[in-house]
Amino acid sequence: MRGHVDRNVVVAIEDDANRNNNTSRTIDQHSRRSYVSAANFLNESDIDVVSLQHEFGIFGGEWGEYVLDFCRNIKGPLVTTFHTVLRNPPEKARQIVREICQISSAVVVTIESAAKILEKHFGVNVDKIVVIHHGASLPDRLRRDYAKRALGLRNHTVLATFGLISAGKGIEYAIKSLPYLVKERPDLLYLVIGETHPEVRKHEGEAYREKLTSLARRLGIDRNVLFVNRYLREEELSLYLQAVDVYVAPYLGKEQVSSGTLTLALGHGKAVIATPTIFAKEILREKRGLFCKFANARSIAECVNRILGHSKLRQELEGNAFKYGQEVGWARVADQYGDLFRSAMRVRGTLTETATVSEA
Repeated sequence: MRGHVDRNVVVAIEDDANRNNNTSRTIDQHSRRSYVSAANFLNESDIDVVSLQHEFGIFGGEWGEYVLDFCRNIKGPLVTTFHTVLRNPPEKARQIVREICQISSAVVVTIESAAKILEKHFGVNVDKIVVIHHGASLPDRLRRDYAKRALGLRNHTVLATFGLISAGKGIEYAIKSLPYLVKERPDLLYLVIGETHPEVRKHEGEAYREKLTSLARRLGIDRNVLFVNRYLREEELSLYLQAVDVYVAPYLGKEQVSSGTLTLALGHGKAVIATPTIFAKEILREKRGLFCKFANARSIAECVNRILGHSKLRQELEGNAFKYGQEVGWARVADQYGDLFRSAMRVRGTLTETATVSEA
């Protein structure tokens, strides 16, 4: 971790469809015994602090309750990062979050709004909550023209949405916005970048993606939509993002409090259009993006036209986005986590080892 530790020990959550051999230890998602075994493994290792990456849906049991077996058996300092914080969750989920917070030496969220939710709705002591922004990999320099040439997109105005594809992304509304746009901009191309979310594919196959492709054909704009249906490594994803003119995040979940995709788009200096999720409202303030209405294709089109039709506005949004990206590069985020881990240990100096528990 950027010189803060000598070695990272990674413990990954796995299920039948998701096997990873590049970790120090794995946890069987559906076995309570496996969570206890992983905790004992870390207790017997030379670990200074455990970093738990919490997200609903990756741990076994009702609302991921099996993770409590892990937390209850960890003997050293536990620092938990919550990637989802719900204002009014079912009581079972509320109890799980509260207990994790009680056991943890510190809890991390990516925005101030999420910190306030934990304090107000979960009764978490404010002194235990730390805000560390979601990090992003930053390009050495922005090269839009070069990226478009390299990807064969030189003659296109490029919109894009990326990430693991699922219905919550609201991509259908971005596609429905295209008929309002292509009459004046026939060169416009909307990139949908990323494979289908593994959990979605396991239960629904490619039904959502097929729905999107059928929608594009039915609207007569299938030539204006390109699906990049695969996992992209960091360098290739960065190249695609550099080629983008406007990034669109039409997400449907109003209570979203973290988004690596939106953060990465800002880190690449993109003009952004997003629905006003909790996360977007906080990080897009100070003129870093425009807000469109939820589930509203015409609103998306109006925002696209505003940006593409006004060069001064577009330059302002891109400049502010780029400045924000410099604040949330992974190097800076690593420094903040390093300080927090040392604080959790109540010692000074360099950490020997950290253990990170997250999805495989």
